[in-house]
This record gives sequence, C-alpha cells and structure tokens, in this order.
Amino acid sequence: MTSVVKFHAAVQPQPADAGPLLPPAFADLEPWVAQWSIATEKARAETRVATPIAVLREFHAALLPRLEPMIQYFNTLPNDPDALSPPDKRLYALAQMVMEVSAPIDLNWDTPDIEDVFPMHRMKFHPPSV
Repeated sequence: MTSVVKFHAAVQPQPADAGPLLPPAFADLEPWVAQWSIATEKARAETRVATPIAVLREFHAALLPRLEPMIQYFNTLPNDPDALSPPDKRLYALAQMVMEVSAPIDLNWDTPDIEDVFPMHRMKFHPPSV
C-alpha cells in the first residue's frame, strides 16, 4: 500500500534584516535551517521517512557533534519551548530533527523507515505535537 507524505513548512527564516537565524554560537548551522528546522513532530516524522537515507546520514553527521553543545545551551534557557526567541526556536527544532533522524542512522537501516511497522499515514499526532 502506498501512502502519501505531506511536507510541512519548516520554521521559516526571518528576513535578513530581522536578526540572526540562530543564536550566535550556532551561526555555522544556519545553512541547515531552511530544510531541517521543522516545528512539529508530525512534520519531522514525515520528513524523515520521505528523505533518502544518504541525505539523513549527511545531516546527522554534520549536526550530531553539535547536539551536546545545543543541550548545554538550552539548559541555560527557560524550560518552555514557547518562551524561546525565534533564533532559539529554530535551534530547538534543528536539535529535535537530529534526534528524529537518529533512529534509522543508529540502527544502521538501509532506508529511512522500515516496511513492517505501523504505517506513517495511519499515525495520529496530538497537540502539542501537531
């Protein structure tokens, strides 16, 4: 059975004059924001299963070394994603996407999803994850 994957918009970067895309310590990750800073769990999951595994590996390899510094940075902020500034929200979404793609990478899958699991198109995501 073939399922349809709907792509959702990533966290939209602000115009250049609106300030930085990411906090200054993570400015080198800005090239990843447009494609990978995805605000919802559903959109991240759909993106993961629709993206070739080689592309997921490239993203994972580039950002995994920065995940621990991201976590340390987030530990200095309020424990409320809704209270984050736009650059912090984009960084938070990048960190979440690194974790989303970690399963197929860490488990050494040949594809971004496996066939004998509950199909993505039947998954229901509930707030605040939608």
